[in-house]
Amino acid sequence: MARVIAIAGGSGSGKSTLASALLTALGPESAQVLPLDAYYHDLAHLPPADRERVNFDHPDALDLSLFRQHLLALKAGQAVSCPAYDFATHCRLGEPMKVLPRPWIVVEGILVASDPVLRTLYEVLVFVEADPALRWQRRLARDQADRGRDAASVARFWKRAESTFEDFGAAARLHADCVVRGESPASESANSVLRHLQKYSGGTRR
Repeated sequence: MARVIAIAGGSGSGKSTLASALLTALGPESAQVLPLDAYYHDLAHLPPADRERVNFDHPDALDLSLFRQHLLALKAGQAVSCPAYDFATHCRLGEPMKVLPRPWIVVEGILVASDPVLRTLYEVLVFVEADPALRWQRRLARDQADRGRDAASVARFWKRAESTFEDFGAAARLHADCVVRGESPASESANSVLRHLQKYSGGTRR
């Protein structure tokens, strides 16, 4: 049965970078990443202006039910078809991504620990802390380069994201089994997580 490492933290804290570092450290035959960001609801039915008004950092923007189903399937050794999401248009693409089961499944996202039921599926919950100024600079650069947004649009999303994170995401730190710094080299943080995994005894977490 596959085991799950969940990585939580604020926007721009370094969750995706840590997930990639863990995948490298564990090896592609032992680990697979399942990003929560792929599970945003498809907004193709809304005009573009209305899509921009959606709070993408609120749990309601995500299909957590489908995410939970896919996570359970992967834990049971079954492959899943993960949605392919276009952040520029806020729509799902036609061709999903096949995710194969591995001994370790790495999930990451601001809200991976916002749902108590989801938390019971994780063997290890990691929280990535980072200075807000650094997180803002990272999000600004990412959203401009990868998601086709201008600085004003990114600033609007950021303000809302920080407020929503306090309501739904920050509590993840209280439940975390391991806390790492987002300013640290990803390889060092990955090693900290791996040292924690060595203590894993086979039971499910709280």
